[in-house]
This record gives sequence, structure tokens and C-alpha cells, in this order.
Amino acid sequence: MLKSKNKIRYMKELLPEEQKWLARAVVRIMLSDEMVDDKEMVFLKKLSRVFHDEESQATLHEIANLIKNKELPELEKLDVADPRHIIFMLNILVSSIFANEKKIEEEVKNYFLAGLKLGMTYDILTLKLAYQKERFRIKMLQREIDEDIKKLIARRTEGREKNR
Repeated sequence: MLKSKNKIRYMKELLPEEQKWLARAVVRIMLSDEMVDDKEMVFLKKLSRVFHDEESQATLHEIANLIKNKELPELEKLDVADPRHIIFMLNILVSSIFANEKKIEEEVKNYFLAGLKLGMTYDILTLKLAYQKERFRIKMLQREIDEDIKKLIARRTEGREKNR
């Protein structure tokens, strides 16, 4: 089992070819519905920050053109030797499906396509997707509970002010 201190947390820890492949795969997933909304752009900008620090301005230009032209990038097979890199990449890919807080069938298809290009099995990809879907469901429930708490506190505050 991998120790958490060995876990990759940032895209800059990937090899340059892995970074570029991952950015293209995320764009492919996000463009599945032929548009990239604001939430997806925020996700993509956070992911591509690494390219500002590197010489790879061409990759940023390519990503911008793909989005502008609504063009799904082709994904080649990528042989990744380090399991930590694969795990990080799969986590980013599956997270990109929920970046706009929706799960679209075409995005899921492109997630599977990308995962298969990394040499993963359907079983692994399905489990990753199920886990992320559950995390997303919990996140939405937590938002609802937080809103209920805010409403409750607001009513209490109103009640106290009326009693003064």
C-alpha cells in the first residue's frame, strides 16, 4: 500500500508528457457536451497552472484552441510506469466529470476512453467513477445541510430581534 506522503498531489509532479496528455484528456471530457462552462474552466485553469512555470506555452495555446474550436483532442495510448502517477491522473479524470456539478453520459464515455488509453480495466474505471459519484452526492448533501443551518440561524436571529 502506498503511504500518503508518497501520494502525488500536484500536476507538476507528473512527467511533462503525462501533464500534456492529462490536460488533453480533461479537455476531451469537458468538451463532450460541446461546451465548457465557468466551473469547468476554473477546474481546467487550476490543472494547467503548471504550464505557466514550464516552457510548454504551446500546450496552453493548444488547449485554448481546442476549447475555442470545440474540438475533441485525440488521445494516444500512454504508458505510465509509476502507479502514483496513474492514480493521480485517474483521480483528475474522474473529477473532471463532476467539475460542472453534472454527470453527462458523453463525459463518462470519454473518461472510460481515456482510462483505457492509460491501460486501465473497466472494473477499475467503474470503481473510480462510483467512488467519485458518491463523494459528489455527499458534497451536495453537505451543501443542503449547510443551507438549512444558515436558514435556522437566520430565523433565530430574526426571532431575537423581534423580541427586543
